[in-house]
Amino acid sequence: MHSKNWPVGVIMSETGVTGAIEKTQIAAVRLAINEINAAGGVAGRLIEPAYVDPQSTPKLYCDLTRDLCRDRDIRVFFGGHMSSTRKAMMPVIEAQNAVLFYPTLYEGFEYSPNCIYTGAAPNQNSVPLVDYLYDEVGKSIFLVGSDYVYPYESNRIVADLFASKGGRVLDELYVPLALTDAHIKTILERIDACKPDQIYSTIVGDGIVAFYNAFKEAGYNPETKPISSQSTSEIDVVRMQPGAADGHIIAAPFFNSLERASAKAFTQALSASTPDGLPTTAPAEAAYFSVHLYAKALALAGADTRNELLAALYEVEFDAPQGPVRIDRFTNHAHLWPRVARIREGKPYEIVCKPTERVAPDPFLVKILSEELSESYDVEQTGTEF
Repeated sequence: MHSKNWPVGVIMSETGVTGAIEKTQIAAVRLAINEINAAGGVAGRLIEPAYVDPQSTPKLYCDLTRDLCRDRDIRVFFGGHMSSTRKAMMPVIEAQNAVLFYPTLYEGFEYSPNCIYTGAAPNQNSVPLVDYLYDEVGKSIFLVGSDYVYPYESNRIVADLFASKGGRVLDELYVPLALTDAHIKTILERIDACKPDQIYSTIVGDGIVAFYNAFKEAGYNPETKPISSQSTSEIDVVRMQPGAADGHIIAAPFFNSLERASAKAFTQALSASTPDGLPTTAPAEAAYFSVHLYAKALALAGADTRNELLAALYEVEFDAPQGPVRIDRFTNHAHLWPRVARIREGKPYEIVCKPTERVAPDPFLVKILSEELSESYDVEQTGTEF
């Protein structure tokens, strides 16, 4: 490695159960690095990435982080997707006093001085989503998720928020990451048995596509019994059967149909930069602005050691595709622009809830007061009664 370059590690999967979504994040990191380097790099030095594939396996995230620290003297990383993979990386990151930019929504209730969380925290996804679901969709819900930490914790938060409004959680089920037809049959049987107004899904990876396809084949109408999710994204929708996603609900700070100029430019650039024309996703957008925030902080600090980099990171802002973002110095989480949308195939997603101002992170849900949060959002009536 050239000593005058800025080395970074990109630990994101191209293979395995979350390979599809992480490929969009890899493409976004590569796009941002190419943009920065084409403009001269940072302080006359190029960002030099080392890309490795942890194959959606937590142990490999840990091992590859250790290898890059030891063999390449890398101290800044972009990566992790499932919370199990972030948690596998963090002991090495902290022991080496490195910095991890973690660009994926997660369950909250975590802080590390060595981790920068650029995906949505629960108050930036779960809270506006539950507000919308309870007010506009129905008062009962069925929870289903993959069998690891994020689904358990996210479902717990959604259940608590829903119950606090007077709603009812009718049933809860967890299935393996490697979802089979038998698992899907069980999910549908449980839905039939409890008859919820709606389903909240924290199924992740390839199982998302199989579940939505089966839900459509079972004859459910998403306009009256939708699946809502924070883990479903555009890369999943394009892999589903035609019509399988239409009408379902997703929550994220970014959708690839946003009309902001920076969102359109990002979507077009990412598609053009990949052989298959990958769609943009919220995790990809978070990965993209993470690199740009890092570069701005690096230019201000003049060094990539943790203390200098973080001190500068708290002072910079970037006009991300979703809107201007920055990092909160007290939590190491990003200030974001949460949105809720109905998926519309072949046309822009229907934004049903959008922020009137940027939402500060509250990863421990310390400040949750539904009255205050409702005032920060513009909820558009759908005109549908349930």
